[in-house]
Amino acid sequence: MQNKGIILDNCKQIKEIFEQNGVQRPFVCCGKSFQKTKVFEYLKQFDITVFDNIRPNPRFEDMVEASNLFNENKCDFIIGAGGGSPIDSAKMIRLMTTNDIDTCLTEPMKNNGIKSLYIPTTAGTGAEATKSSVFYINEKDKMSIANLDFLPDYVILDSSLLNTLPLYQRKVTSLDALCHSIESYWSVKATDESREYAKKGILGFFENKDGYIKNTPDGNEGMLWASYYGGKAINITGTTAAHAMCYNITMNCSVSHGHSVACDLSVIWEYMMKHLDKTNGGLTGEEIMKRFDEIGVLCGGKNAEDGLKIFNRVLSDFDLAFPKTDEKNIPLFVSKVDVTRLGNNPVKLDSDDLTAIYTEIFRR
Repeated sequence: MQNKGIILDNCKQIKEIFEQNGVQRPFVCCGKSFQKTKVFEYLKQFDITVFDNIRPNPRFEDMVEASNLFNENKCDFIIGAGGGSPIDSAKMIRLMTTNDIDTCLTEPMKNNGIKSLYIPTTAGTGAEATKSSVFYINEKDKMSIANLDFLPDYVILDSSLLNTLPLYQRKVTSLDALCHSIESYWSVKATDESREYAKKGILGFFENKDGYIKNTPDGNEGMLWASYYGGKAINITGTTAAHAMCYNITMNCSVSHGHSVACDLSVIWEYMMKHLDKTNGGLTGEEIMKRFDEIGVLCGGKNAEDGLKIFNRVLSDFDLAFPKTDEKNIPLFVSKVDVTRLGNNPVKLDSDDLTAIYTEIFRR
């Protein structure tokens, strides 16, 4: 485990890694856009097998297909390259190659010694730093699996891979990174270590936001690291209500994950400040408000109220409208919320609270 998460300077170190590990047939799980990058061009010199049937919200059925392809080609190393979808897919594919497909969703999968390399091409998901894989079954049912063996052996953080990101993707992926850090900071599972990572993530977002949106080298570099620190933070704490509630919106309201979670977090933050009597995880209302105030200061304000205003100003500056749906869908949305993530939330939220929050989101 001592090699877990070694960060590489550039793609040219991949050859050395292959030689060190005796790699003969690397497997590349990526989107089609990654195949236009200099890193993919470098990888073509090796005997690679490519799987690029990766949808924006990854599907278990595709992972089954990929794991079969991995075994058919006798692959011995896996690379996950792209946004959160191909990296989360690579995590599952790696272990599915040697575990029973029929039980891998219900029983812990055993490690198999296959080494992994993750290459993020967006600054947002932090998937390259987490032990979780999030995907969907039968198109609409979300699944989240945590396994320490999902952590990578190697990571490449190359900010030049962000150069071709479309503007909308810049906005929403960076907001996902910011939400990771904010949620981790106020989580009931927060530790001194996780708060340090979350602090770096929040400060990194605001310090690099303008440059990142303008596609400057320094802005891209700074936001990539802010995303990585956000991933390190949630790897310790997990996410909270904003992520728990956003998946229904992402799958049903035609908005991206980062867009939906940011709108969620805006409403949830305000809602929690009004319901500090419903504390969770042994925290007091005063302790929760203190965390909110600290987040507000990290965002550049004087307190929690200032921080929320600044957060909402970012949404406005990014020109991201709140999602819409028929309010008749809200009961179904509420029924599908992952209660595990609600347990991490500093304020207890029951079905009535979720209904009120969803209603406010869709009426803004």
